[in-house]
Amino acid sequence: MSKYAFLIPFYNHPERINELIEALKAYKLDIIIVDDGSDEASKEVLKGIKDILLLERKSNGGKGAAMKDGFKFAIDNGFTHVLQVDADFQHDVSMIDEFLDVSNKFPKDIICANPIYDNTAPKSRVYGRKITNFWVAINTLSLEIKDAMCGFRIYPLKEIDEAVKISKTNRMEFDIEILVNAHRCGIKTRWIDIRVSYEAGGISHFKMLRDNAMISLMHARGFFSLPKFIFQRFVSKNNSELWWKKNEKSNSFFLRLTLILTQYLPAFLLNFVIKIVVLFYYLTSKKERDSIEEFRLNLANFAGENVLKNTSVFGNFYQFGVAICDKFRVWKGKIGFQELDIVNVEYVKTELIGAKRGQILLTAHLGNIEICKKIAASVDGFEMVILAYDENVRKFNDIINEISKEKIRVLLVNELDVRAMLELKTIVDSGTHIGIMGDRVPINGDKFTNISFLGKEAKFNHGPYLIAGILGVKISSLWCQKINDKFRIEFTKIADEIKLSRDKATSVRPYLQNYVSELEHRCKQTPEQWFNFYDFWRQ
Repeated sequence: MSKYAFLIPFYNHPERINELIEALKAYKLDIIIVDDGSDEASKEVLKGIKDILLLERKSNGGKGAAMKDGFKFAIDNGFTHVLQVDADFQHDVSMIDEFLDVSNKFPKDIICANPIYDNTAPKSRVYGRKITNFWVAINTLSLEIKDAMCGFRIYPLKEIDEAVKISKTNRMEFDIEILVNAHRCGIKTRWIDIRVSYEAGGISHFKMLRDNAMISLMHARGFFSLPKFIFQRFVSKNNSELWWKKNEKSNSFFLRLTLILTQYLPAFLLNFVIKIVVLFYYLTSKKERDSIEEFRLNLANFAGENVLKNTSVFGNFYQFGVAICDKFRVWKGKIGFQELDIVNVEYVKTELIGAKRGQILLTAHLGNIEICKKIAASVDGFEMVILAYDENVRKFNDIINEISKEKIRVLLVNELDVRAMLELKTIVDSGTHIGIMGDRVPINGDKFTNISFLGKEAKFNHGPYLIAGILGVKISSLWCQKINDKFRIEFTKIADEIKLSRDKATSVRPYLQNYVSELEHRCKQTPEQWFNFYDFWRQ
């Protein structure tokens, strides 16, 4: 059963402490005050307060040191949670019942105040918090922490134990660091808006030079520990060799990372951060390196060594990072048509825009197909739905939809049953095209064909060709490769009509071979833009 106490770090704040304690006693919870080496006058005030648990530190160690001692004292005395309240009484304690209610519902989460400032708040404090919250977002790769400095929180003591153990701060910066550590340890935070006011002439122990320097040092430590955090959060927990648990998940992860960083960082710093992340991913991802190495070896045996001239395994990782940045740029409207090189504009106009019936558009994890999705979403008369095989693709597009006014619809299909086919027929009959990754096999079912790719047999999904044949629609391939800093977009017709025989798998094989041959050609053009970071030939 949960047992709560108030925890007040105290240092030379005698002015309103009696008033604060009287307000807190209404909640009938134990009150722990940690005196962090206050002067004699303040100590006398504390000694005159009845019905409190007083923990005295011999010398001033800072707010963080007081909080750490308070946590230990609370645990030793059988408490499971503490509600931190600052001694200056600047917080609205009438909100305490709401904090306790939320904590009881979510006992393993940290319940935090999201401060709503009135006009008494110093501008320097407000702007300083914005800077701190910016760095917290960077160092957690998340926008979950709304305010890292407000000292009005409920901590679950058992859950934050690891976050406290790895703490390297003891002063004002502790309030910030503990939330970053907790987030990195997987502890959730929940937020409640609370009014905050500053008393005219109130005492603050915030030392502008010293504490800002300590906070900056803490942010720097967090920033330079990002690679380790990323490894623990993503790489080391993602060891599956199956594409649906690897590739789209990595796409989603890096896109969300870029989303957070690009909201705050200028372009030159963003590119620097992405390079660091990609380098760490490259150094710690042996299976992914081996998979790209095998791709390069097969490509060289198929097309000759010259096709790999001036390229490297790391190049694929680096270009993947660049592609992530480009994904964000295009969906934020920062890539204009002047950066596009659309090879067959007339085909687009006559076949795709304002079409009476949609067609199947096959894409691949080569180049940056997000550019084409953006065009489809922003050009009047060009309608497209993405057909996906697993939940990760939908989640990935949900992130895209967070940052763009134009929305992409994703249709999740595991089996091509009657219901799915009827829905697909409705889509194409409305003139909407269906985009499908042609280099993916479905998670369930046997709708794949073994076919030679770069000289070695690999599995390719023949489902899209069956769909085109059953629905009686055209099928084309869609490519977007970055060549000479321009996005080269090209549509290639596969067939106006897929003729199906009794042996459907055999009848679609020539069309599948057409797509695979085109994919081989694109691999030779831009080998470093092959973004299948798994064992493609043994999937």
